[in-house]
Amino acid sequence: MVKWSYIGIASLAVGALIWSCSAGGDTSNFGTGASSSTSSSGQGGDGGLSMNTDGGPGCETHCSGDLHSVVDCNDVVILECPPDQGCGESGQCVPACQSASENASTFGCDFYSVTPAVISEARGGCFTVMVANTWNSPITVQADYAGQTIDASNYLFVPQGQGSALTYVPTGGQLQPGELGILFLSKYESGDVYQIDCPSGVGNALEMSTQIDTTGRGSAFHITTDRPVVAYDVYPWGGASSYVTSATLLVPTPTWGTNFVTADAWEPLHGAPFTQVVASQDNTTVTMVPIAAVQGGGNVPAMAANTPSTFTLNRGEVVQFLQQARLAGSTLQADKPISVWGGSSCMNIPTNNTACDAAHQQLLPVQTLGSEYAAVRYPPRGGNDMAPYTMIGMVDGTTLTYDAMPGGAPPSLNRGQMAVFDTDQPFHVVSQDVDHPFYMAAHMTGGSFASGVGDPEFVNLVPPPQYLAYYLFATDPTYGNTALVFVRQRAPDNTFKEVNLACLGMVTGWTPLGAGGLYEYAQIMIVQSGQGVGGCNNGAHTATSEMPFGLTVWGYDQYASYAYPAGMSVEPINQVIVPPTPR
Repeated sequence: MVKWSYIGIASLAVGALIWSCSAGGDTSNFGTGASSSTSSSGQGGDGGLSMNTDGGPGCETHCSGDLHSVVDCNDVVILECPPDQGCGESGQCVPACQSASENASTFGCDFYSVTPAVISEARGGCFTVMVANTWNSPITVQADYAGQTIDASNYLFVPQGQGSALTYVPTGGQLQPGELGILFLSKYESGDVYQIDCPSGVGNALEMSTQIDTTGRGSAFHITTDRPVVAYDVYPWGGASSYVTSATLLVPTPTWGTNFVTADAWEPLHGAPFTQVVASQDNTTVTMVPIAAVQGGGNVPAMAANTPSTFTLNRGEVVQFLQQARLAGSTLQADKPISVWGGSSCMNIPTNNTACDAAHQQLLPVQTLGSEYAAVRYPPRGGNDMAPYTMIGMVDGTTLTYDAMPGGAPPSLNRGQMAVFDTDQPFHVVSQDVDHPFYMAAHMTGGSFASGVGDPEFVNLVPPPQYLAYYLFATDPTYGNTALVFVRQRAPDNTFKEVNLACLGMVTGWTPLGAGGLYEYAQIMIVQSGQGVGGCNNGAHTATSEMPFGLTVWGYDQYASYAYPAGMSVEPINQVIVPPTPR
């Protein structure tokens, strides 16, 4: 996504602030935009190439947030692209999917989705992908699995209504602009106590298990569209009544990478943590340095801890590691683009606390991770509702500075080192520079902490340089509570720009994050106890601002939850490569 690309506190020495288009991870600018973001001193630098327009001297062009046009520094449209095209890195209109690819965000046309591993009591549930049409013309959805074409025209539906009153309207495989579609992929009659079928009348593309139950190999679903969309997978659809639920924002294949450090959801108890690796091309060789020994099985080799081992993947193939010994902090290096998912088949947070819930997140390449994060939890659910966070280091000697420092938070991290701590307060954390990125995730505790509302959850945190100024996102209409967590950053003119949520209007209730004055946050309920709030309800939404901001979706019900970032840029923001060598 073309956005205010911002290098914040962590890179005062660099001071480069760019309004940029990104193509396949390489920053290439046809204009720097009108302004830049702030550093810890409240000052920004200049960067990029300028191309003067009618906006006056120094007024440069860039892509609009929705990619439909080329605009000047005052957001005056210079070139409106036709419906089948979007703004490209050159400042010209290019095919719509090429535009999304060049702008490197979670808007895209090509995705893979992996059925998460869940405990035996909940296998066989209705696995779906939610697709939100971000474009200004109808889009067509297609899918395949293990070489088998899926006729999306029979299994793509638009949900209408909320909760038990939901109905499903067939689409013929097309979604109109701004529409949210549900693609019903698979389910099977496992007979397990928490198995959730797909809704009556919609069917599902595959009547079979697509879950890999143990360490082994399998296949991923491949989803393609002819215009950019935002996509999320949901297991199971209607999961609020299954108690074993999970969802993730999907990352388009043009933004995949070759260098990852793994993360998973939580330590084992009733379930086990897992890592899934997927290739987008045949004959992809992956070198892995596991942080713990890999047991092997299912055509996956055993691997010694802290020792490089290799395996090969073909297009759409999945290797899954599911075991009691956690692999979070392991290094992966591939010779072709891959993506990695981390999760748990059912986790208890805190461990030994009621009840367990599933989780999975699609992870990001090392070079897209941040050296700073603004951490804000979901709205309090009542009771002793502490929010855990996980950090994983990418580079030895990473020192961390907090505003304000939570109890138990680590002062430093080394490569592959994981730290977990709890807090009920928001905070900002930054390393010494962009050459010391780290990973962060937020969690929700079990429902017993809040009279049964919500359950364990795991979600990636988005670093501020990857925030967007425009989001089209979806919230699951089967959940009785939906919260949106906004984080905005101070602009170069020392003001905070308004954020507009289409169903609500201007977001209010902003609170300073820490004492530094760089960030503010707002926690907004749009659905509560099954009722829409302030003109909002579940479904497709848009949120916009003059400046990039962070947005995370939390959905929860009785002993059930899901969470994902509403979207993000996926541009390289550091040059770090974590080598596949012993630590």
